[in-house]
Order: sequence, then C-alpha cells, then structure tokens
Amino acid sequence: MALPIDIHGARQNNLQNLHLTLPSHKLIVLCGPSGSGKSSLAYETLFAESQRRFIDCLSAKSRQGMPQPEKPDIDSITGLPPALCLEQNVRAIPGNVLLGGITEILDYLRILYAAIGIPHDPDSGVELIRKSSDQIIDELLSLPEGTRLVLMVPVGALLHQDLQATLGDFLRQGFLRLFWAGEVRDIEELSAETTVPGDAALVVDRLIIRGESSASRLADSLQTALRINEDEVRALVMLEQGSEVLCFHTRYRNPETGYLLPKLTPKHFSYFSPQGWCMECKGTGKSESGEICEHCHGSRLSALAEAVTLPLATGEFSLSELLDLPLEELGSVLLSLHIPESLGSALRPLMSEVEKRIRFLNDLGLGYLCLSREANTLSGGELQRARLASQLGGGLSGVLYILDEPTAGLHPADTERLIRALYTLRDLGNTVLVVEHDEQVLRAADYLVDMGPGAGVFGGQVLAQGTVDELVRLSDSPTGQWLSGHRCMPVSCPSSFSDWLVLRDACKNNLHHIELRFPLGSLTCISGPSGSGKSTLVRDCLIPALKHDFSYEGRQCRRVENSAELDRLVFIDQSPIGKSPRATPATTTGLLNVLRPLFAQLPLSKQRGYTSSRFSPNVRGGRCERCLGTGVMEVDMNFLGRALLPCDACHGACFNRETLEVTWKGKSIAQVLAMSVDEAYEFFASVPKARAILGCMKEAGLGYLNLDRRAQSLSGGESQRVKIATELAKIPQSYSHRGIERTLFILDEPTTGLHFHEVELLLKAIFRLRDVGHTVLCIEHHRDLLNAADYLVDMGPGAGKHGGYIVATGTPQEIRANPNSVTGSWLH
Repeated sequence: MALPIDIHGARQNNLQNLHLTLPSHKLIVLCGPSGSGKSSLAYETLFAESQRRFIDCLSAKSRQGMPQPEKPDIDSITGLPPALCLEQNVRAIPGNVLLGGITEILDYLRILYAAIGIPHDPDSGVELIRKSSDQIIDELLSLPEGTRLVLMVPVGALLHQDLQATLGDFLRQGFLRLFWAGEVRDIEELSAETTVPGDAALVVDRLIIRGESSASRLADSLQTALRINEDEVRALVMLEQGSEVLCFHTRYRNPETGYLLPKLTPKHFSYFSPQGWCMECKGTGKSESGEICEHCHGSRLSALAEAVTLPLATGEFSLSELLDLPLEELGSVLLSLHIPESLGSALRPLMSEVEKRIRFLNDLGLGYLCLSREANTLSGGELQRARLASQLGGGLSGVLYILDEPTAGLHPADTERLIRALYTLRDLGNTVLVVEHDEQVLRAADYLVDMGPGAGVFGGQVLAQGTVDELVRLSDSPTGQWLSGHRCMPVSCPSSFSDWLVLRDACKNNLHHIELRFPLGSLTCISGPSGSGKSTLVRDCLIPALKHDFSYEGRQCRRVENSAELDRLVFIDQSPIGKSPRATPATTTGLLNVLRPLFAQLPLSKQRGYTSSRFSPNVRGGRCERCLGTGVMEVDMNFLGRALLPCDACHGACFNRETLEVTWKGKSIAQVLAMSVDEAYEFFASVPKARAILGCMKEAGLGYLNLDRRAQSLSGGESQRVKIATELAKIPQSYSHRGIERTLFILDEPTTGLHFHEVELLLKAIFRLRDVGHTVLCIEHHRDLLNAADYLVDMGPGAGKHGGYIVATGTPQEIRANPNSVTGSWLH
C-alpha cells in the first residue's frame, strides 16, 4: 500500500510552518484565495523537492552543467513520489513547436510515413515504384521452366574507387565473374583494364529456373547481392530469341525520369532536420518578411516530405495534410490505414499509441484543434489539457501529477470530461494534485485542502481539509461555506434595455453568417463550449468592426448598428500589463504617478531639489543605474540561458541610495512599493487619490498583490484584473462634455484563477462599471458570472465545424428554460 505524503514544517514563501498529510492515489484539490499559498505548497515545495531529489540521484558527471535547485524551506517530506508538473506557461514554448509535438503524436507519425508512406516524384507527382525482395523473387520464378539466368549486382561505383584493388577483393570473396561491356567475363581477364563500362556488374549466381524448387537458392543469392548493393540488382535472362537484362530497383524511383528517392527516415519528415525542412524557410513556415513561405505554404516541410502520402479511406494524405485535420476527424480517418503484415508487429503498437492519444485529446474537449496548431497560440488551459492527454497516453503509475487550474477556458460540459480524465490518471495508480477554484472539480475531488484565510502574510495556513461532505459542515472553511450555499453571489438588478448593439453577418473561421445582438448599458456574457466560436466572434469580428466605426471613415459608414452610442472601446485580456521590465501594478494603475509628487513635496526632497521624476524607475537621476531601475540583473549562463538575480547595487530596490533616504511616514519609495495592496490601502488612508486607486485594486480581488511585482511574473488572470482596477479608478474622471464617456469593456474570462470570494468582488466591480453607464461584454464559462449577467448569448452547439452558431439568447432565466441552449442545463 502506498504511503501518504507527510509534510512537516513547510515555510516556503508565506506558508506558516504547515503540517499536513495528503492521501496517495487520490484526486486532491488545493483551494483558497489567490496568494494564500496554494502554489507555494504545490510547486515550490512538493514539486521543487521532488525535482531536487531526482537531480541528487544522478551521477556527479550527469549533474554537471545542470542548475542545482535549492532545498525548499521545510523540515521534512516523507512518501513523496516522483512529480510531474503540467503547466499552463504558453510563453515559454518556442514558436516552432506544434500541438503534435507536445503530445508526441507527430513523432509517431514521422516513423509511420518513413515506414509505409507512398512516395511520389516531388516535381511531377508521379508515384515512385520499387521492388521488394519477395516481388523480385516472384517475378523471376514466373519465367518459363528451364530459363537460364545470371543474377548480378551493379558495382560500377565500387570499381571507380580503385579498379584493380576492388577486383582483387571480389576474387578473395569467392566471386569469379563480372558482366563487362555486354558480356560475362572472368575477373582474372580484366587485370589489364583501366576504364569501367557503365554496365559493370558482379555475377552473384548462375541458375536455371525450376519453379518453386529454385526459390530457396534464388532468395539466398538475392540477399547476397543486396548486401553488396542495396539499391539495385539485375538478371541476365537467356531466351530463345536472345538475352535480356532485367533491372530491379529496391529504392523508389521514377522509371520515366530516373529520379531516385533517398532511403526514407523519420528525419525526412521533421522540420527540425535539414533532411526534412523546407530549404527556403528552414522549417519556420515563414520567409524573412514574416509572410507564409511560398515554397512550403506554411507546412515547414521539404518538397520530398510533402510528396509522401498515406492511403486512407477518404484519400491520400501528406503529413502536413494529415496534421491539418481536426482531431475529431483524424481519429476515424486513421482507423482506415492498412498496415502491411510484414510490418505489423513493429507498427501496430505505434498506431495504438497514436489512437490512444487522439482519443484522450478528444475526451478532453480538444477535438476542434488540429495537430499543426502552434503550441504557443494555445490558451493555457488548452496547453495543459494537451499535456494531460500525453500523460494519459504514457500510462505511468506511482507519480504525483500537479496541475494548475486545468479548467481554465472550459465550458461546464467540457469540465465533466476533464474530471473523467483526472479519474483515469488517478486510477492508474497516481496521486493527482490540482490547484483549482472550479466548483465542479471541487465537488468531484476525493480530498480538499482549503488554504487561507487571506493572501500573502495573511494566508499560508490550512483552514480545513477532508472530503467535500466534511468541508461543507465546517464553519472554519470559507470554501465549504460557499459549497454549502451559506454564502451566495450578488444578484444583478439591471434596468430595462433600450438600445442594442448589432453586428450582422459574422462569418470568420467557423462562424455561419451569424448576427450578434446585445443591450447597451448591460453586463452581457457570451458562453458556449470551447471552440464554438466565441473568441472569433468577439476578437476577429466585433472588435475590428468597432475600431472601424470609431475611425473617421467609419463614422460615415458604420459596420455595427448603434456603435455611435459608444465613445470608447477597451479590450481587457490576459496579456501582460506592460512590455517594459519596469512595468508593475503600481505603474499600470497610475498609483506611482500619485506617489511621486507626494515624495517630491517632502522637506528633504525640496532641500535637495528633487522633482517627481526623481522617484521614477524609468528616469536617470533617482533610479539605480546598475540595473536601470529594474531591481534585477540578467546573468548569461551560456548554454543554460539567462538567469535573473537581484541587483548587487540596490538589492532589488530599483532606486539609488540618495533617493531611498527620502521617506514618508518612515518608508522610502521602494518600501512603499514593496507593500501589498491591502497594506498600502491602510498606509495611504490620508491620501485620497492613492487610496481610491488601491481601493479599486481591492475591489478587483488584488488585495494580496505586491505593488512592485514584475509584469512578467503576473498570471494572465492577475494581469486582467490589474487592467480592470485601472479602469475602475478612472470612473470619477471619465466624463466628457456629454457626461460619462460611454465605454464598451470586453473581458476575456476574467474569473480565471479566482476563488468564490474574489469572483464576488469582481462581480461588484463589473456592476460598478455597468451602473455608471458603461457596457460590459464578457467571454465567460464561470456559472456564477453567467447567472449574474443581464443578458446571455449562448454559442454552439459544439466545437469547430460543429459550432459557429448562436443557439440561444436572453436572460439567464430564459436560457435555463431554452432546450436549444448548451449552457442552460448547467445554470442554477
């Protein structure tokens, strides 16, 4: 029986000396507010310690050049199995990695194409032919009884290297004759020859065809010939009307042009290899101008690779054509593949792996994707599910799998599929640890660990642990209180709708010329299965049309009905809040612009002549010039890449010593920016402008966040909420000559990474935007947000080609009652 994972004295980051026991071979969910220590426990303690132990087990030679991870701040962990972390980090994936590579299916398909693919001439498209050993034997045995033949092998290339030495080698090996200039001659007669004729061939055997009785000798002689020249053998056949030389090519060739195909290997189908990549774009799929490569048309592969096909029920497919099929089609198409009996033992296990991985990808709701999709264009949730499918296909057991919010971007129906996949992983004999907030996953867990009570220094504790039934009875468990129904989400109180925004004939990607209508001055959510067309409708159709309407030309000919009722469009997605290494929540929200004048007005600043720019990390004078105000230094680790280390001059403060001498209430600008939002909210209680911005950040559920967090270290959900807080802070100043500057806010899954209480805060923030006259449009799956919406647009009914329709519209109550709605049955 597997031992439980016993954790004693965990103090990593904000963990408060935790002691807990996690059961093995169970689905365990870590829940709690953002910043409460879930990731510190899962990734920086359990996974980091497992990784450290693995590296320690390697030999000293193997460890050379590998980064040596530090031991987490912990007393002891027992029962810890090997751990695998399935991350959502899309940014770390190179642009030339495809979904097929992430899942390893592409590696199997390369072997398959090299083994049984049908090659064609890259120039003419003519199918190339070759003869197998069995075919050659069958053709020779079919000659009339008593036919005399001489089996030969071309050796011109060998003779050209060193004629006399090669002839001597043939004699020593027992060969006595050569076919030379149209006749059979003894090798000894050729000692005076200096030039090699084009038909030079070594005589391997002379025999008379006696039907099947000649088969064994012919097979042995043929194998001898192919060991000397694996590409071609010849037979001099003696007929009544004369002799004839028959040529048998064992490599693919075009009989009309003589084009000879090299022996195919998996490298010929890899765009990472010079043998397989397109010679023009070197496997990038794009030319130097950034456009699609004209030679390979984006497939990345050479003309040779593109000319090899697999015969399937619906036609012949090159590798790139097969990769372009949606996964839901690919599985059924591959079932029709015929594998030659001679290769069955080698290729059937390979096909089993391919079919298994495709099945898991479809089971996880990714059937609308294709294997040619670039991995860095996937959402974090899609990437994590793809990696999960690969692990399910691998069939490992005795492993600790750690997943970070695998339901991100999932419709409730797709979440049910995910849960079944997690159960499968568990039932293989693994422990599955999930950091998650989704109610469906929480209720499906075998064991819950509820962390909190707050974030940062106010978190790091285990408030409750046990089964779902146990947690809902515990008043100390915030998560249990939400699951039991003791705490509820705020209810929307919308006014009646008057004006509607209308986009007609949306037809990008899988959209079927649909019409989008939603009320102005409302909270509208677009729901539907993953891949049903929600993002296409909003990102590729609505936003470009509105941008056109806001331009000078667009005002004359509008594409969106009633777009004149809007003054501004703000798209708030999960992209980083800034590209600069100095971008932080304080700079993005405008808080630093409030604090800099505050510090510039202090007595010491006036005495020294400091202006507000002195307290900016972007400007010379006050910033640390060693790190240019970033607080970190990039260290080149040669082949290990670059590492970020705290600046040895300012020690991460970003400012120089003279600037840090200026303090307000005993705190320097660096110390203030190192505070969390909650701490700064209390600290700046007497500064209305700063308190207003910080209050908006608290409203968006960011109370735990440090003001100086680097933009690159924020999750997608955190980045999005910082942007929401920035817009909330503008509400008092957002007035034009007509009153409020009416804005359409478009949010892409804003609940990602949020606990129930944080969703409650987010809803209140969104209601605030709506109640002052703005319009909010969300792409969303979270049931609580859908239930709180004023209006829903439900898309479906499926994904990919099965989606692209608006199947239901109306209030949440109307959607629940609509039998056509894919989402209605999940609302409550």
